[in-house]
Amino acid sequence: MPPSHQAQGDSLTASLVLASDVHIQHMADRRGRLLLDLIERLSPEVEVLVLNGDIFDFCFGDAAYYRRKFRPLGEALAAAAKRGIRVVFVEGNHEVHMDRSGWAGVEFVLAKDFALTLRSGERIKITHGDLITEDPLYRAFRGLIKSQFARRAAGYIPGGWLDAYSLRHAKISRSQDRYRTLNHQRILDAFRAWVDEGAFDHGIIGHFHVPYAEPRHGRSGLLLSVDSWDRPNALIYRDGQFQRVHLQEPGLPFVAEPVVSLFS
Repeated sequence: MPPSHQAQGDSLTASLVLASDVHIQHMADRRGRLLLDLIERLSPEVEVLVLNGDIFDFCFGDAAYYRRKFRPLGEALAAAAKRGIRVVFVEGNHEVHMDRSGWAGVEFVLAKDFALTLRSGERIKITHGDLITEDPLYRAFRGLIKSQFARRAAGYIPGGWLDAYSLRHAKISRSQDRYRTLNHQRILDAFRAWVDEGAFDHGIIGHFHVPYAEPRHGRSGLLLSVDSWDRPNALIYRDGQFQRVHLQEPGLPFVAEPVVSLFS
């Protein structure tokens, strides 16, 4: 099936629109502008918009500094919710205490799992993905970072200082990504076991920056993830199929294509 295009200025229609791992540093950067454009052009027929974690390089939702910095996104999400779209923000490992951000109309998921049932009946299990492989040391570190103790301690640090340190740390971490080799077998084994915990048709994760679209063993449905935002994109579900929508520049056509296995 060839890629599909939408005319300039057209809205995006789907049952589900999901983006993750955008890693916005400032709302004026290209990633921020593309995400805002996507949200503003969602059709009223969209049932659910899910932001599946690591939307920011770092955001501390309890701090006024970050609420000011990322206000345009909060306002865009609130506007989408007012249009009748269910808006869900799944907290990733680059976000902390997002439920305290004060964004009207947004559901915040701080737990590992989120289950979604579309009007058509499909049940989809969603998680950011950083906890999918159950690494005990990482889980302990993540728990500390997101603890109330860390929240109170961060409250004594000026927002600009915390932001500068966090962005520098994120930059160093990203520079190491190119040297890391993902163990796809380990990830997918854990992914399949996690989705199989319940009666779900599909599972979606983020975090790993690779475009999984893999079959489930002995069951119908797919294991899916969003591609790296080095190639800005979103995952959508419409007319009974998943597609990837590639974002070009604000106002330009969306380019949608069917999902394919990473290993095909």
